[in-house]
Amino acid sequence: MVQVIRKTAPVLKSWFAYAAAISLVCVIIYITVQQGYRQSANDPQFALAEDAANAISKGIDPKTVIGSTPVIELSQTLSPFLAIYGTDGGLAASNATLDGRALKVPRGLLDNARFNGMTAVTWQPRSGIRQATVSLHAKGYIVVAGRSLRITEERISMLGRQVAFGWLLSMVGMAVVLYVQSAISSKPELA
Repeated sequence: MVQVIRKTAPVLKSWFAYAAAISLVCVIIYITVQQGYRQSANDPQFALAEDAANAISKGIDPKTVIGSTPVIELSQTLSPFLAIYGTDGGLAASNATLDGRALKVPRGLLDNARFNGMTAVTWQPRSGIRQATVSLHAKGYIVVAGRSLRITEERISMLGRQVAFGWLLSMVGMAVVLYVQSAISSKPELA
């Protein structure tokens, strides 16, 4: 038994060092790709909010900016929405509802956009609905554009499973390689 422990101790020592390095690489891959997915989920909202803010800054009425697009229900769509609030927090115009009611974003989101000019946050108005939102301040109004994160979060979940599977295969593969290497190097040479 002692001889088995002596033989496996160097293999385990090497395996732990490689396991730490592989684990670190997997974590870096996951975080980098996950952040790329999440940050790119804001891209359409930046375009919508900026176009609306530019129109409002040119004096166009918020109701005209929203136009006659059909009203969407956030709980039933992946489509982006646009909502325009006065700096007092009152809804000026919107093309979306939530559970049949006018959108009411958190006051802090509006205040942050008013004071900082822009904010991009995840808004979860209720369980099961998460929106990537971008808010811009524009000449007495706050323009809020958002869209569902459902597809992005599904991609992130799949990424997690893929990285975990790759990590597991790497751990097993490294153990096999080190064991075979140890077995080959411990055989006595024939003269």
